[in-house]
Amino acid sequence: MQNLIAERAPLLPVTVSLILGIVAGFTLKASITLLPFFIGMVVLAFCLHRHGTLQSLAILLSIALLGMLLATRQWQQVARLSYDGAPCDLSAVVSSEPSVKPRSVAVDVLLVSNGQKLRCYLAPGARALQLKPGDGLSLRQVRLDDCGWLVRQGFVGQCYVPEKQWASFTRPSLSRLSTIDRSRLRFLQWRHLLLQRYRLLGASDDSYAVLAAMTLGDKSALSRELRDTYSVTGASHVLALSGLHLGILYMLLSFLLQSRYRQRVWSQAVLVLSIWAFALLVGLPVSVVRSATMISLFAIFSVGHRPHLSVNLLCLAALVILLQNPYALFDVGFQLSFVSVASILLLLPLFTPDPLPQAERAPAPSLFRRFTTAVVGLLAVSLVAQVGVAPLIAYYFGRFSTYFLLTNLIVLPAAYLILCGSLLMLLVPIVAPAVLWIVGSLNRLLSVVAQLPLSSIDDLHPSWVQVVVWYLLVASLSGAVWVWRGRWSWS
Repeated sequence: MQNLIAERAPLLPVTVSLILGIVAGFTLKASITLLPFFIGMVVLAFCLHRHGTLQSLAILLSIALLGMLLATRQWQQVARLSYDGAPCDLSAVVSSEPSVKPRSVAVDVLLVSNGQKLRCYLAPGARALQLKPGDGLSLRQVRLDDCGWLVRQGFVGQCYVPEKQWASFTRPSLSRLSTIDRSRLRFLQWRHLLLQRYRLLGASDDSYAVLAAMTLGDKSALSRELRDTYSVTGASHVLALSGLHLGILYMLLSFLLQSRYRQRVWSQAVLVLSIWAFALLVGLPVSVVRSATMISLFAIFSVGHRPHLSVNLLCLAALVILLQNPYALFDVGFQLSFVSVASILLLLPLFTPDPLPQAERAPAPSLFRRFTTAVVGLLAVSLVAQVGVAPLIAYYFGRFSTYFLLTNLIVLPAAYLILCGSLLMLLVPIVAPAVLWIVGSLNRLLSVVAQLPLSSIDDLHPSWVQVVVWYLLVASLSGAVWVWRGRWSWS
């Protein structure tokens, strides 16, 4: 088993060690410095070069200590941000679309002095709804509060601002912001222009909300009823940009940039730059960063004709994100994104037969056989992904969607048509009515599915221990099946 992991997924133990270290760091919140222990363990690992097993254990312990070190440092930085409730004046720049809440309008802002991220709840009104990314915001005599769970998304505070205590202005000074923050603001301004383009092409209400969320990652226009419809039917994943959306974009760009081998390096470089430009355009959510990282590594390996170790790509993407922000481990989007992909990579091969030798292969299948194979493959992907994410959805949201297989047969082909059609409608506006009709039809079909008997099982509240036991059980059963089918060896 050790040789198997070393050959097929050498980064898996590294990722698990880092995760365990981050969890331990945030749980223990050690006040002592862990740096001497980390350095000592690294030195010990070098000294054990003649003892392979002991050296491997020392390396994994070093990585776990690194995770604890990063988590402790991150927690201490947040703990120092204590607000005494005294009113203060702030100058900021808007970094999100306004989102209507029951009693306020929420916008994310960056402080122009240091680039820290705040969540502002403005008094409802037309003036707040007219804000857009890049607008300056002057806050007068506001009281900052701790942001609770928002700290996991990079926020350092939140505040409620009455109508008379804020004013907007154009051309805020961005000289103190980092290059990444300035670039992200520029891309968000371009996204705002594309969202306005959707409005001009006739998108309105629920059609606009789904189109904006599915193609540009803006969920501010989604109503509570529409969110519930997609949640009950198990289709919420198409509203959150992820590997599905970037995979479709990658295929479209690959088709347009087909080239000979000597030009392949340049075409893959254009693909990677385009993928990261899209990630900036939609605001760099964790699921998109994970997908963009994996696609970038896939492109690099394809140029060098290296084997595509999918599990390794997933682990490397997790390492990159967690080393940059340990709090991302506790983000729901991070967990759902990685668990769903891991389930597909590890469980889907159990549903596929072993390839036949060249001499025994049947002739090319008929069109009907190809269609049925595609449908079965789609159902298999939906099933294994649901096995992975169902415990987390039940833990965080208390719900299990019973018609998820039927829903995915509807939403996945529709998502492909909507993503391709949205790009086409921006270039050729005459196709906009057809794309909007597909979006409206999708909303109506999901409303029908949501009204079916027992469309969802609610009030599920498993403990974290039950969730862990579920994953251990699935891992044990799948491992046994892998060994039984002869694809893994214990030697």
